[in-house]
Amino acid sequence: MADRVNWTAECAAFAVMLGLSVAVGLHFGCARGGQNAAGAYLLGGKQMSVFPIAVSLIASHISGISLLGVPTEVYSHGTQYLIAVLMNAVAVVVVLHIYLPVFYKLQLTSIYEYLELRFDSSIRALCSLIYGVSIVLFIPQVIYISALVFNQISGFNVHLITPIICSICIFYTTVGGLKAVVWTDAIQSVFTIMSIVAVIVLGFIQVGGFSNAIKANIEGDRIELFRMNPDPFLRHTFWTVNTGTAFTLIIYLGIHPGAIQRFVALPTYSKARKALIYFGIGLIIVKVLTGTVGMLIFATYKDCDPVSAKYVTSDKHLLPYFVMDVAAKYTGLTGLFISGLVSAALSTMSAQLNTVCATIYEDFLVKMLGVRVVVESRANVIMKCIVVVVGVVCVLLVNVVEQLKGIVQMTTSVSGITNGAILSVFTLGVCFPRANPRGAMCGMVASLGVMAWIVTGAQLAVYDNQLKFVTKSVSVAGCPANTTFRNPANYSGLYQMNDDVYVSPNVWKMFTVSYMHYNTIGTGIGIVVGLIVSWLFPIDQNIDPKLLAPCMRKKITKQSTKMVEIYLTKSDDNSPVPQDQ
Repeated sequence: MADRVNWTAECAAFAVMLGLSVAVGLHFGCARGGQNAAGAYLLGGKQMSVFPIAVSLIASHISGISLLGVPTEVYSHGTQYLIAVLMNAVAVVVVLHIYLPVFYKLQLTSIYEYLELRFDSSIRALCSLIYGVSIVLFIPQVIYISALVFNQISGFNVHLITPIICSICIFYTTVGGLKAVVWTDAIQSVFTIMSIVAVIVLGFIQVGGFSNAIKANIEGDRIELFRMNPDPFLRHTFWTVNTGTAFTLIIYLGIHPGAIQRFVALPTYSKARKALIYFGIGLIIVKVLTGTVGMLIFATYKDCDPVSAKYVTSDKHLLPYFVMDVAAKYTGLTGLFISGLVSAALSTMSAQLNTVCATIYEDFLVKMLGVRVVVESRANVIMKCIVVVVGVVCVLLVNVVEQLKGIVQMTTSVSGITNGAILSVFTLGVCFPRANPRGAMCGMVASLGVMAWIVTGAQLAVYDNQLKFVTKSVSVAGCPANTTFRNPANYSGLYQMNDDVYVSPNVWKMFTVSYMHYNTIGTGIGIVVGLIVSWLFPIDQNIDPKLLAPCMRKKITKQSTKMVEIYLTKSDDNSPVPQDQ
């Protein structure tokens, strides 16, 4: 009976979170006539508030992959990754001064419209296609990982959990539009933060306090923040982590359709700036909390590694195992953790669905196929259908992800192939007046080609056990005497290239470059090739200064704004463009 009562409490906590998400979707879908206008559905009527937008940005950025990945990273490789919080401020400053002023002023429904204004329609189409494919591949991973953890803790079948979770997310995203997505993100983030804080408090109690946790991690060589070796082939150093994080955050905040959509949904530019700054602060807090969980996991199992003792199949299962260990005896806390993890997945999925809906509608149906809907209610129906179709496809792909285990690793690397190329073309547009369409296209294609070669080579080497990364040492001295231990890592046939990497002589050295440099390398290649081609094959251009970053506008001597103004004037948008800059 006690077990039944406890399980009822766990289910209750989870049901409350899902029920609130549905209620929010119904509220914004039905109140005051619902989200029947395209501007209201995609941009919340451009009257959103700063706090929910900032929270939504954080929630959609922190997926279940992050909640599981950061603690695992700290446990296996130490705290060097946490130094990334230093780059939050740098990335926010760059976005505030270069990207946000341009895209907020233009008030575009899809950020890829900018590429047609600055360059041409072919570049816009290619970037939109890359983004759409990457999102459809990314969402199933987020859902599958959360459902897998749910399965490990509760025992429920993954194929039963996944459709339920996805159906609820598709429902409130379809019915409520951006307002529902933003407010459900805010509510779900409460469950996420509460679950993390609860796990941290219980972890400190279990290990005997903060000082004991720090002492254990120091003795276990986990505390490491200023590893100053500049070698780009080391997995994590001060330089690789900070450089990679800076480019990643600039991509997410400066040119990601989901982030720009939320900034444009705010009524004034000053509020968009505040939301961006609050995001930076909130992300630091989340990174510190999840890193603390990783340190607590090590302090708890410093004398008996659960992976070596075969208590879990891999380090990816450490966090669920730890939660069950410290929270199972507290009624409702396991359900709170499940709610927090699933909330993170729902936040990411809903944000991506809403954003990809805008991209598909504006960049494919309206622009490429010539579908121009005059009646906004019909446009709204089309966009809702897009959300449903994409959501169903993602649900089906979850089954593919489960069956083809290797595809998870491969599709995760898609962002490393594409992000640098897309950032390079936007940066050429806003920062380099001499960059032309030919140069931008060549730069983007070169970046995609080189990064596809590097990432694919690296992933195949990892898959074939020709490339292995060194983890911190663990102990099994405190395990029970009758424990059967897993065989230690086998580096046979590999040589130690540096402190972090064992590699086969047959693997090209370029494939061993730190994954944190993927976005940096891709962006650099795209910009350099783009500028060289633009210089070799110049094209006369009349560039509207509004398409350039404020610091670059003074370099423009010829101004031609007529085409931009005509393009931005839409028959279905009568709302004034905010001028608060």
